[in-house]
Amino acid sequence: MKASRRKFLSQLGAIGTGTGLLSLGGLPAEAEAKEKDKKSFTISIFQTTDVHCQIHPHDELFWENDQAVYRKTGGYAHLKTFLEKEKAKAEHSFVIDTGDMFQGSELSVRTTGEAMVPLLNEMGYDLYLPGNWEVIYYKKAMQHLLGSLHAPKICANMYHD
Repeated sequence: MKASRRKFLSQLGAIGTGTGLLSLGGLPAEAEAKEKDKKSFTISIFQTTDVHCQIHPHDELFWENDQAVYRKTGGYAHLKTFLEKEKAKAEHSFVIDTGDMFQGSELSVRTTGEAMVPLLNEMGYDLYLPGNWEVIYYKKAMQHLLGSLHAPKICANMYHD
């Protein structure tokens, strides 16, 4: 974890703790004065979802002025460039993928999702939330694929004995 990310997470934890303390009856006057001196900051959260292994730009349907318009969009290279550009503008950022990472292309099917692992790790995600299609190659494969990703994972809708 980069030092800036570590600092960001500690600040985020401090905010959560401070919020909990405030709800218990406020801060003493001295602590309140110190709290007012602290600098506020903005958190930029970037989320991708349902990329479905689309590594190349592809035609996508958009509705503009009540008309169907097709434009090339997507692809991991384009997405990585976009995220890097936006993260450079943000002092504190967090990048999350919310699922459907291993299903959706011939490449993913032929490699049972393995080809996506290095691409996803290169994207620089801070957190993964598995989607409904992560079980496409069954439980053991899902555990292996998700376990091969570098960033933490949170999964609250599956049971593991």
